[in-house]
Amino acid sequence: MEVKDVCFVRHAKSSWDQPGLKDFDRPLDSRGLHDAPMMARKMKELGLIPDYIISSGANRAKSTAEYFRQEFDLSRDHFEINNDLYEASAETVYEVLRSAPDTARFVFLFGHNPTFTWVANSIAGVHIDEVPTCGIVHAQAMISSWSKFKPEYAGFIGFHYPKQYKK
Repeated sequence: MEVKDVCFVRHAKSSWDQPGLKDFDRPLDSRGLHDAPMMARKMKELGLIPDYIISSGANRAKSTAEYFRQEFDLSRDHFEINNDLYEASAETVYEVLRSAPDTARFVFLFGHNPTFTWVANSIAGVHIDEVPTCGIVHAQAMISSWSKFKPEYAGFIGFHYPKQYKK
């Protein structure tokens, strides 16, 4: 058994300015473009540095994840797009996490609400009304392999969101 860490990251704030654009294709808005790199820097300062990232394929999630990938200087072979995270159930999120390579000790997953709030609240010891945009829920599990991950094996470690760190 070893400690494995996971951060569930809701995408940064997205734009609704282009009414004809499909939801999947919506970009980050100005606040999202500020918050994503700021939160990536903050996680790095706190020592919360993944060795693997899995992101929803939606533009806003991919863009958020890309800021984190660059801040953590992760190579593209440690960065995966998984469209199952878009409009996913909590169980689908766990299935995606279970597919993470066991060489990764710390995984960041980038996705969407309401699912990431449901996921956060399935972790022992936490109740969060709503994970805000660019909110990050950190959990740990004592498991030998990601394939063994279950929310009941995970413990809540921390909750980070942009308003905590804005001056």
